[in-house]
Parts: sequence; C-alpha cells; structure tokens
Amino acid sequence: MRKATLFLIIVTLPLLSKDLDYYLAEQKAAYNPNIPKPQDVLGFQVGEWHVRHDLLAAYMRALAEASDRVQLEVIGYTHERRPLIHLKISTPDNLANLDRLRERHRALAWDGQDQDLDTLPAVVLMGYSVHGNESSGANAALVAAYHLAAAQNIDGWLKDLVIIFDPCLNPDGLSRFAQWANMHRGKRVNPDPAHREHREGWPNGRTNHYWFDLNRDWLLLVHPESRARVAQYQKWRPVIVTDFHEMGTDSTFFFQPGIPTRTNPMTPDENQALTGLIGGYHAKALDARGELYFTEQIFDDFYYGKGSTYPDVQGSIGILFEQASSRGHAQERSLGVLTFPQTIKNQVTTTFSTLEAAVDNKRRLQAYQRDFFKNSLATAAKDEVKAYVFDSDEDPARAYEMADALIRHGIEVHRLSKPVESDGVAIERGYVALTAQKQYRLLRSLFEEVTQFRDETFYDVSTWHFPSAYGLSYLALDAKNAAGAAGDKVEALTFPAQSTEAGPGRYAYILPWSPYFAPRAVYRLLDQGVKLRFATRSFKAETEAGPIAFGHGSVMAPMGFQEVDEQIILETLQTIAAEDGVRPYVIKSGLTPEGLDLGSPELYELSKPKPVMLVGSGVSTYDAGALWHLLDHRFDMDLTLVETNRFNGLDLNRYTHLILVNGNYGRLGKSAVERVKGWIQNGGTLIATRSAVRWVSNQEIHKVVFKNGEDANGDSLKEDPEALSYQDRMKLAAKRRISGAVFEATIDRTHPMGYGYLRDRLRLFRTNSMFVEPSKTPFATVSRYTDNPLRSGYVSAPNLERIKGSAAVIAESKGRGAVVLIMDNPNFRGYWRGANRLLFNALFFSNAIENTRFLMDEE
Repeated sequence: MRKATLFLIIVTLPLLSKDLDYYLAEQKAAYNPNIPKPQDVLGFQVGEWHVRHDLLAAYMRALAEASDRVQLEVIGYTHERRPLIHLKISTPDNLANLDRLRERHRALAWDGQDQDLDTLPAVVLMGYSVHGNESSGANAALVAAYHLAAAQNIDGWLKDLVIIFDPCLNPDGLSRFAQWANMHRGKRVNPDPAHREHREGWPNGRTNHYWFDLNRDWLLLVHPESRARVAQYQKWRPVIVTDFHEMGTDSTFFFQPGIPTRTNPMTPDENQALTGLIGGYHAKALDARGELYFTEQIFDDFYYGKGSTYPDVQGSIGILFEQASSRGHAQERSLGVLTFPQTIKNQVTTTFSTLEAAVDNKRRLQAYQRDFFKNSLATAAKDEVKAYVFDSDEDPARAYEMADALIRHGIEVHRLSKPVESDGVAIERGYVALTAQKQYRLLRSLFEEVTQFRDETFYDVSTWHFPSAYGLSYLALDAKNAAGAAGDKVEALTFPAQSTEAGPGRYAYILPWSPYFAPRAVYRLLDQGVKLRFATRSFKAETEAGPIAFGHGSVMAPMGFQEVDEQIILETLQTIAAEDGVRPYVIKSGLTPEGLDLGSPELYELSKPKPVMLVGSGVSTYDAGALWHLLDHRFDMDLTLVETNRFNGLDLNRYTHLILVNGNYGRLGKSAVERVKGWIQNGGTLIATRSAVRWVSNQEIHKVVFKNGEDANGDSLKEDPEALSYQDRMKLAAKRRISGAVFEATIDRTHPMGYGYLRDRLRLFRTNSMFVEPSKTPFATVSRYTDNPLRSGYVSAPNLERIKGSAAVIAESKGRGAVVLIMDNPNFRGYWRGANRLLFNALFFSNAIENTRFLMDEE
C-alpha cells in the first residue's frame, strides 16, 4: 500500500501546474495579449493553489482596467468587509448603453412589453461558490472571466448577452477555506483522504462569517451578501442564473433538472422544459471530454430560498451545478485521483455551455420572461385569496422587518386602509399584499400554508411560512373581505420609532417587554450600569400618557437609586425609542392604581446576562452561528464562544448562562458534567436546544422522558403500511424525518419563559423528530404542542401523533439555578423571529424560575 500511495502522489504533482490551455483548449480561441492572465496577478497558475478572495478581487479589477468588455461594480460588503464584486461583461457598445439596455430588458422581463429581440441582449447571471469550501467555482471564475475579456472569437456571445459575473458569492467562507487548504498543502501534494488538508477544522469554509449557509438565505435576507445579491437580481432580472457547487469526492457531476416530482408546483412547466433544453448543451460539452455526469437525481427544486430556485419563481431559469470535490489540491477516489484542476475544468466547461445555450435560445428565453408575469397575473385572478394581511399593531418592529423583506423581493405592499376580520381574527392596522400582482407566485409561496405534497421527500425544508416565522397574526382574504383593504402603496419604509417624554427629575421609567427589540433596549441600559427591575406580575401605572397596563416582564428603571449620570440615562432612553422601537414610559408615582406597586418584592432585580456558548467539533455550526448572530449582530449583546475541548479550563463562575445548541457533547467527561451540575446549583442557568436536550437528560443534569423510547424512529418502520421496494427506501426514510415544518404550541404567558408574548399560542419550526413528554413538575412545561399542531409543511401521520401534546419548552429550577430545555432551534436560519423571545426570556428572567416541585402530589 505504501508504494501505491507514493505512486499516486508522484503522478498528481504535474497535474496541479496547468496553464490556461488545459482549461480553454476546447474553445480554440486566440487571445488579446494586452489582457492579463490570472497567473500575472496571482503569481501562480489557476488550480496550483486555492485562490484567496483578495487575489480573486484583484484579478477582476485588473480585467476591468485592461478590457473595454468589462465593467466592475462593488455591490456591497460582507460581515468581514470584503467587497462583493459584480462584473458586467459584454461588447463595448453594449456597456456604453448599459442603462438603456437594462431599461429595455426590464420592460420586457417585468412589464411584459414587446421589444426588438434582435437588438436586445439577454441578461445572464453567473454565480460561483456560495459555499466557500466548494471552491472550484470561484477558481473557475478566474478562467472564465479571462476568456470573456480576452478571447477574440466570441463576438456573438458578447453582442447577444450582458453577462453579470459574480466570481464568489461567499468571500468570507472562500477565504477561510483557501487558507486551510493552502496551509496544509506540502511541496508533495498528498491525495490521502485522511490527510489534514481534506479534513477542515471547525467551522469549515462552507459558511459565511456567522456560520450561515448563504445558499439558504436568498428568501430570508438575513445577511448583507444576500441583500446585495437579491437587489441586483431584482434590478436586472436575468434570463438564466447559474449556481456552481461541489459535492462528495466519490461522485461525478450534476446539472439540472433535478428530481421532477420534487419541483415546486408554483414553478411553470416551461421553466423545466427550458432547464432540460439547456441541460442538453452541458451534456454535449461533457460528452466531448468523456466526463461522467447525472441529472434528475438527489437534488430538487422545491425550496425557493436557494440560488438555483429563487429565479424559478420569478421568470428566470435557475441552474444548479454540483462538481465532485477534491476538498484540497488532490484526493483519492474510486475513479482515481481527483485533482483540483480537474474540478475547475468541469465548471469552466459548463460556464461556456450555459452561455452557448443562452445565445442559441435567446428568443425563447426572452419570450418566456416576457410572458411570465402576464401568466402569473392570470393565475392570480383564479385564486380565491385576493389579499394577504399581516398585523403591525402587535409588534411594529417585526411587521416592519417582514414588510421590508417582501419589498426587497419586488413584492408590492400596501398600508391597511380599514380593519379586517376573517374566521374570528381581526386586524386593525397592518400591511396588505394583494395577490393580483406580478410577484403572485413568490408571494403565495411565502404566505400559503401547505400540508399536502406530491412527493414527501425534501432536499431542504418543506415550508418557509413568513407570518409564522415573524410571529405575526395574518389573514388570507377573499374578494369580499379584501375589497377596499389596500390603502397607499408603501414606497419607502421607515423603522417604527417611538416617542419618549424622557426628562430630568422623573420618578421612574418603564419599558414594556413585548416589543421585539426590548432585549436590546434593556441591554443598552444594563451596559451603562443602570439599575433595573422586572415585574413578575402585570400591573397598571400612572404615566404622562394616562393609566397604562404593563404585562409580565416589564422593566423598570427607578431613578432615585441610580448611580449613573441622569443625562446618560436620558440619552440612552432616547436612543431606545428611536432605534429599538421601544417606548420608555414616564411613571409619576410608585403607587399604582392596579396590581403591583413599584416597590413590590415581586419586581425582581434584573442583572446583565453573561452567557457562554460551547462551540467546536461536534457542535452544529448552523445553530451556533444563528445564535451568535442573533445576540452579537442583531441585539448587540456579548456572547463568549468557547471550544468544547477547552471547557475543563473554563472558569464557569464568570458566566450567568451556559448555552448548548444542537450537537454532540460526548467529549465532555464526567468531571465536566459534575462541574455543570454544581454551577447550576449555585445559580447558573443551562440552556439546551435540540439534541443537546438529549445529552442533558442522558447525563442526568435534568432527566426528561422521551416519547416511545428515544425519538421513535424505530417504530416508524412498523407503523408505515406501504409495502415499499428497496429502491424506495428513501421514501420511508423521509417519512421518519421532520424536514422543516411549522407547528403550533401553547405558551404560558405568566411563566418567566413566556413573558412578553401577547397571545397564548405561538408557532415553532421543527427540524427533528425528538419528542419529549411534558414534565411531571407542575408549571415546568412552559410550552407544549397542541392537539392539532401542524400548520404548514410535511410530517408523517405517526410523527404527527407523537408531537401532539409533547413538550416544546421545559424550564425548571435546580437549587439556586435553572435548566431551560427547548426542543428545537428558536432562531432557525436567523429569520424565525417569533420564537426569539424564548431565548431572551431565559437570559434575562431565569432568576424568576422558581421551584414548583413541592406542589407535586405525594405518592
């Protein structure tokens, strides 16, 4: 074996030093010698090393400076302040008239106007490496951009196309991966799969700065990369959008169409026909080189939040490419050693086959775009739902953020002009989205509750219902109820700032806890050293606005006891009103007309939370990143990140809360478990989500009872009545999973974990089939799923029965501390805002979770 491995290393070395002829031989082009080649800027041949984003950007700038075919635009910046670069590539004449061409193209693609297609280029968007460690795409972009800038035989392509070229959709992740791969590449390239180069450390380069999968963020718009990219999509509305990825090393190459039965039903048949037509060009190009590939397997076109599916619901053709990955510079596989240059070449090949298909089928693609929104309006006219309304009274900030997301997607939003009611739900103030609009298909996908599916297997989530995610009341109105509901169209949104009468000499201020950004507002005050208390009961107080009812969790700043300069407090309160949308109420007296007086012992001291979260090997990067982003980026709060393998050296007493998200914590030994138990007894709060709940129970930190044993998957096989063949085994596996669905649960609003909620029901997103029995301790089950919980998405009948009445949130005291168990991720993908309050209540109010075991019946 040793000799064979050495032989493989030796033969792969020359393959890594390829000049551009290796990638471009099939193009048979002559090149302008005045255009710099990639190696002129990088200092190495493409594929010899993994390109860092700074070098990638430098080369794109060099092309734009040297070629009159290329214009460069920075459309935004990542969290790490790397530029998001778009190139516009076409003929010099087209580029000189780019604004006019875009207006004509938009008139065709958005307004459905006929245009002279002989003189109107088609717009194509080429996007590479949204996953940073799938880097063959970004490296292929170097070669493709050079060819488009310098080749002397592509006048037809350039005349008929305006190519928007996005060389890297995830600069932060690409840079992280390039550093890893390059720092572990030796002089002798080692293709052994066990070699460290091929086994990235945690977190790997797939994700962005906050460890999010940007390929799931096109709809959600949580991150600056996605917001900038979607703005460009809506501005240009390309006919084709490409999305270059990588998959497992032992695979081959995939291009769409995907599995036909898993195409979203809102996607027109013509979209799939055109996808198949374009696929023929990829097949021809790969056949010429003897490459292996496949289509219509594994991948689907259901979730509209990916780069290859977001275009499908808006008149474009999204195309996913998946290349077997070398995950470094060279790696062994069953077909022989796969080198990095080989992976790059396939991406270059299908880049050019895409452009060839776009030129050859320009008229059909443009005609499809011209008619798409006309057909959407015709379909909308047949829909019984004429408007979707969502409430802005309950939480103006969340409603504002949801309306903002819709508008960014080109969806028209109006102010609600009158109160509306349907099925016993009334909304007095809010926003309206009429279904009779061009973005009908996208709008419906965001609002429709779907529980029946043609194919019950999903590559990603089965629903992404926006009103549930934002935690807002909403209505789907028929023609009668929708009549006259739409007021003025919202042209520009402004954050719902609040007023304040903050001034010197006040007795106290009270901040309600129900607004979304109340935790950020309170943390601002705590950061300044302001002394605060929170109410464990509701009460009514006299304010300068008259008597106001304040709910559980309302926060009071008594001014007579403050050591912080009063002017600093007043300035902070003004910031809170303007930037957090939380109104600080001026309180005239500590004597209240109803409920607690302001000196009551049932107003607890509110201390600044000091949470620590364990991260590292075995911990879900997605769940950890979502929580880090929530606290650090959105709510401006401190969160300490500590590797699990450093836990034994951690002074746990520095922290008020220990957070364990979904992951495997087996590396924490018995001594670590005993430390956690002792820390909780002394006043610490443990917060565990998803599979961390299982670890907490198994370690007897806090025991829970799982329904039907563990997660009941073993029983699913017995209960499934279908006689499936071996080839259908994946269908059965799908029935055992919960692939992202929305469920309704009750919430005890008088429990500290329920403070700030204004309704007794909330909607939670589930991605696991772990079912926990309610606690036997009275009042410890803060939230449980209802007897009719499914609201949108797919769940099998056996799993639906198991989730009914199961616990969603359990919170119990332990000594002077507490344990909070949340059965799924209350911050899924950073957009599930309606459940965020569960985390903040655990952080701010855990000292109010009292022991209720004494109420248990004696056996």
